[in-house]
Amino acid sequence: MVRPRSDAVALRAGLAYDGVAAAVLRAVKEDGQTSLIRPLRPALEAAVDDLSAGASAPRRIDVVVPVPTTRAAVRRRGFRVPELLARGTGIPMLRGLSYTRRVRDQRTLGVRERRSNLGGGLIATRDGDGMAALIVDDVITTGATCEEAARALRAAGFQVVGAVAVAATRRRG
Repeated sequence: MVRPRSDAVALRAGLAYDGVAAAVLRAVKEDGQTSLIRPLRPALEAAVDDLSAGASAPRRIDVVVPVPTTRAAVRRRGFRVPELLARGTGIPMLRGLSYTRRVRDQRTLGVRERRSNLGGGLIATRDGDGMAALIVDDVITTGATCEEAARALRAAGFQVVGAVAVAATRRRG
């Protein structure tokens, strides 16, 4: 279990993003091998279980909200990786976020650049009415995407339980 640090939202990932986990996720994202989503589900389920266990009582989760995929990525891949993962959780999925503007590809950006790139870049597409939401992504790198998603959902009245991913990079230093 990887527990990346964030002051804005609780983060959990089932695996470290290296070795086999990184290779499998790259095969899904870059080569379109969506059949490999199924073997990744136990890692995501472990992250959901760890986060929902809470300190004293299980946390309620009403919906999972996948991080939106940019239009360019959908055109390139033909599918949305976070949605494929979210559908496998067994929790009702809500496509509840969208981009307010074009954002740069995050792959080459550092921590500060990612936060700047995404700041105010997401908006909730509906009112939360107090629903408990869990954000789902494929990989947590700096946490900036999940933090922006949490900000947008909270602004719309969701209670954000946290964010989970299959894998997370380990920060150095």
